[in-house]
Amino acid sequence: MRRNKGFTLIELLVVIAIIAILAAILFPVFAQARARARAISCISNLKQIGTASMMYIQDYDETYMNGWGGNADIVTKSMWRYSLLPYIQKYGDVSAASYDTSKYGGRGVLSCPDYPAGQNTGPSSYGYNDTEYAAGGWLGTDVVPSGGLITGSPAARIIKPASLVMFCDSGEMGGGAVGAANRAADPGIDAADAYCDVPRQTGNCGPYNFKPEAWKPSWGVDWNVSVPGNNADWKTSNNSGRRPLSRHFGAFNAVFGDGHAKAVRGGVLTSKLGSEGDVMRNHD
Repeated sequence: MRRNKGFTLIELLVVIAIIAILAAILFPVFAQARARARAISCISNLKQIGTASMMYIQDYDETYMNGWGGNADIVTKSMWRYSLLPYIQKYGDVSAASYDTSKYGGRGVLSCPDYPAGQNTGPSSYGYNDTEYAAGGWLGTDVVPSGGLITGSPAARIIKPASLVMFCDSGEMGGGAVGAANRAADPGIDAADAYCDVPRQTGNCGPYNFKPEAWKPSWGVDWNVSVPGNNADWKTSNNSGRRPLSRHFGAFNAVFGDGHAKAVRGGVLTSKLGSEGDVMRNHD
């Protein structure tokens, strides 16, 4: 009677070793593919936000959305996250106050897959370019009365909407322990030329010597993103430390004032104010 010969222990170990080698080679490829898929999903989110914004400004006399407001009632009824609701897919419970963290889940297009909106990351993964699309915001050239609004800018004021970021991957990076770690890892943040507190389109600010690709977020954002070059206290203040964050292969995803979306290399944030590479400020 003939007996079938089974695998020897050596043969079995060789097969396991081959499988382990193949897994070691392929798993990083799979991980990168998943990261690319998340980046594409993020671009899709911003494209939807951009399309909704274009519909909004057509309905509201060529005016961009409001920014922040001075009280909860105004914020709930008029800031961009709420005013875009009629034009965009539903995301979570927006009837709650802005800082009700129990309502942050399920934010849909407001949530980047690589830094999802949630209890620990804020209401949104994306920030509104407040210094330009929200009537100047914190530049100091536009005073917002107590209880008032940071109103949206007229579309005619935006010189080159196709070259000016409107929303992008954002997060707070200036405050707390994470902010301290950012400053320790990126000495350029604390350099003398890391800020330039001047009105837009003036001064001789930049190019800057910090490294935006290295910044890590401590929190998400509730509505806005500022830019390096505004506010001397951005190094230590959470509100002034809301920056575009390069979440996707050294780039941040953005939608521009004409509604188109694309990935932008983080290094553009070091550009001299008003130069061709300066995509965060309104200029010729």
